[in-house]
Amino acid sequence: MKKIHFVGIKGAGTSALAQLYARMGYQVSGSDSQEVFFTDELLSQAGITYIASPSPENVESVDLVCHSPAYNDQHVEIKRAKELGIPVYNYPQMLGKLTQERASVLITGTHGKTTTTSMVGALLTSAGLDPMVVIGSKNYNIGSNARYGEGLLVAEACEYKRHFLNYQPQLLVVNNIDFDHPDYFQDIDDVFLCFQQLVDKLPEDGVLVACGDDPRCRQLETDAKIVYFGLDSSNDLYATNINESRGVLCFDVWEGSTPLGSVQFRSLGRHNVLNALATIAIARYLNLDFQDVQSSLSQFQGVYRRFDYLGRLGGMEVYDDYAHHPSEISTTLRAVKASFPNDPLITVFQPHTVSRTRKFLTEFVDSLTLSDEVLLVKLFSSAREQESGDALTEQLADAIRQRGKSVTYVDNLEEGTRFLQQYATTNQGIVLTMGAGNVRGIGEDSLTFLLESKSE
Repeated sequence: MKKIHFVGIKGAGTSALAQLYARMGYQVSGSDSQEVFFTDELLSQAGITYIASPSPENVESVDLVCHSPAYNDQHVEIKRAKELGIPVYNYPQMLGKLTQERASVLITGTHGKTTTTSMVGALLTSAGLDPMVVIGSKNYNIGSNARYGEGLLVAEACEYKRHFLNYQPQLLVVNNIDFDHPDYFQDIDDVFLCFQQLVDKLPEDGVLVACGDDPRCRQLETDAKIVYFGLDSSNDLYATNINESRGVLCFDVWEGSTPLGSVQFRSLGRHNVLNALATIAIARYLNLDFQDVQSSLSQFQGVYRRFDYLGRLGGMEVYDDYAHHPSEISTTLRAVKASFPNDPLITVFQPHTVSRTRKFLTEFVDSLTLSDEVLLVKLFSSAREQESGDALTEQLADAIRQRGKSVTYVDNLEEGTRFLQQYATTNQGIVLTMGAGNVRGIGEDSLTFLLESKSE
């Protein structure tokens, strides 16, 4: 098999697989929107330049088609491939094939999996273990969302639609178990069952690394070895003396009653302490020297759209984050307030999906009121939803105002950019764009406008 065509090749997952298969010697092509995404650059770096608009002709001479889960059998290329008898796999199925071909470290959990996967990938790379890595976003250390290597496969594993049940783990990390994706899961019990089904796939000589501070993670059952990490000393691996200041975390690491040493890296929030502890647990399992762990974390450069520093706009420092679930928003905003206690915070939030916003409306209000001010951008609907989110976004704005917070509502990114440019001329503090849609563009466009103005 020589030719693979990727439908939706610019997706975070499909673009990673496309890069890996190109490195493995396959001829890779793809189709997608002509809109520019962060993955365009990553694909180009890998030498993948044939990206066409969707057409049945694109699959006429290929040996296999891999498609993003966002598309179904009605997509013109998928439909044509099946008519021609060409094997068709979706992204989880294709990644699943890789996990069955080599020993795999899977990183999952409702929150934190992208950052943890990035930390683990960067660690194993710096330690000379030559991992193959698949991440849901760009890792600044690796320079991409994928890395080809001959060693362990380290991959982010998402629970949505039980996609990760396609994978075969040897070592499995579960950061947390929370209720998300209400368009698919019935309730938290359904979510837990999904994670338990993945844990059931561990072989007896495998290892489950789970957050012992999360009661649901403690309920997971397996015949494999279990290593718990967390902030409580009842865990096998835990942290003490946590200190965070202006985006730098420092803490001591213990393994039972044995102090391993301290680590320091650029990040914020106790959720990232947990992500680092999960990474350290994997390092301990692989018998890596703790000094290698300290060195790798100290050089960790972060992940695209995970408290990502964009620049300075007037008197404001502008950051961007992918948080789009109330739990993620609360955790991130609390972390920002703790790390920058004297800086006023304006959160630029764009709700993502009608189903999630409606289901967790009260929780979104609770989380966003942790900010000093809120700039609310009209809801970014999923491609699988037909319903408009206009009224729901306005309802969210009104509910936040009723809590006594200043809220500005805008219909689009252009309005948000104009507001932020003006706001930054008379205010100081932190701007945090937040959401799973295209809200990052408000920060980027504001900074671009500033640079262009200075150059004139």
